[in-house]
Amino acid sequence: GYRDGGKVVTIADSANPNQASYRMDVDELARWTASRGYSS
Repeated sequence: GYRDGGKVVTIADSANPNQASYRMDVDELARWTASRGYSS
């Protein structure tokens, strides 16, 4: 999901049952994915 005009995304993480979803700023998400070798 998205909020704040698309600047915040909701991440669904089935790997962590204690925190099944959380929100993240899209800039933070871009840095996170880049640090793991993903790109689009």
